[in-house]
Amino acid sequence: MKKAVFLVKSITQHWKPPFGKEMTDLEISVEEGQYFDSMPKEGPLFKLLQCDGNKALVEFNDKFTLKGHLHPRNRQIWIDKEEPVSFTYLWGENGITKSLVLREIFE
Repeated sequence: MKKAVFLVKSITQHWKPPFGKEMTDLEISVEEGQYFDSMPKEGPLFKLLQCDGNKALVEFNDKFTLKGHLHPRNRQIWIDKEEPVSFTYLWGENGITKSLVLREIFE
């Protein structure tokens, strides 16, 4: 079974004073069919569906929107190696942006 390594960058923008911003980076190794990254109220955010060459098919949580795109029903996206893809979450107390970067695919 193939595995992929993702860099997950998270930016939390506080909507209440003092309007701070928090940023974290987390590198995660995940197998095909496995969920990764999560939030307490929303559960798992992403699921690696398939690895193919230098790209990975990822399914994302329905509370997240693919930043800059309109995909109301499609919750899957191919992520190319070293090309960041951003997702936004606007349903909580704070705004959250998650960015996935595919680092590596291996057997």
